[in-house]
Amino acid sequence: MNKYNCPSCSAPIAFQSSLSVYAVCAYCRSMIVRHDVDVESIGTMAALPDDMSPLQIGTTGSCQGLTFKVIGRMKIGWADGVWNEWFLDMDKGAKGWLAEAQGSYAISGEIDLRQEKSMNDLITALTAQEATGVYKSASGDAALGSTIVLGNQQLKVVDIRRTVCLGSEGELPFVAPAGRETLSVDLSGSDGEFCCIELFDGAPRVYLGSYVEWDEMGCKNLRALEGW
Repeated sequence: MNKYNCPSCSAPIAFQSSLSVYAVCAYCRSMIVRHDVDVESIGTMAALPDDMSPLQIGTTGSCQGLTFKVIGRMKIGWADGVWNEWFLDMDKGAKGWLAEAQGSYAISGEIDLRQEKSMNDLITALTAQEATGVYKSASGDAALGSTIVLGNQQLKVVDIRRTVCLGSEGELPFVAPAGRETLSVDLSGSDGEFCCIELFDGAPRVYLGSYVEWDEMGCKNLRALEGW
């Protein structure tokens, strides 16, 4: 755990994950970026409004044999709603994400794309079409509904949307100020596989995992909600 003092209010800031480079000070809401040996404040984050999520910074659980702890959150908005992306510090130095949207949950981790031709072809096509908003697959057909093979899994594009970060808290592996805009592309497989492509500023990130049921995760240290 790396410890610093907030450049704005001098409160202690502890980065729990070595993979985290960005945090929001819990005391003054300053947005903090970590460099090699010091930290820098780049502005202030407005407090996120309460929602009905039982999750919070500090919630713990497990999935597929790995335990996790929630250490950060982004609230993501799009034309028809919002959802939460929770950043997870996992066993064995792994980083993961728990997507929470309208009572459904998916846990995923970032993957290396260098050997994934089918995925790279789709990303290249989507990137070239971002300005038009009309998305086609690498073969020229409509991207929505098209399929790719990733490893030994066949995945179908089920959603393409423009998104914006409404705010963030805790610590994250990249800088996530309010107003950060991305193209988010969701894919799913026949056995519950989940995949998300995020295109930000021409740079892709791809996350692969699976949908999970609430009870599977055995979450503890939840936020108190009336009726739970």
